[in-house]
Amino acid sequence: LTRILWLSGCEPGRNRLGEVDTMRRYIYIHGSPHAAEMGKPGSIGCVRMHNADVVELFDLVAPYTPVEIRG
Repeated sequence: LTRILWLSGCEPGRNRLGEVDTMRRYIYIHGSPHAAEMGKPGSIGCVRMHNADVVELFDLVAPYTPVEIRG
């Protein structure tokens, strides 16, 4: 992996060490090998990106920046 952006949910009563917290379930935004197929499920909940893209994102996003992930 090139970079990992560690997510912490913000839904009251459900996140930040709650029963379904993204942090405790190790749900991340992270880089993947160039051979990995993107746009299709390939993990257990993480958001996978090409390594170069996640390095760029990592450099642009400050800690504690709110992130909304839509399916």
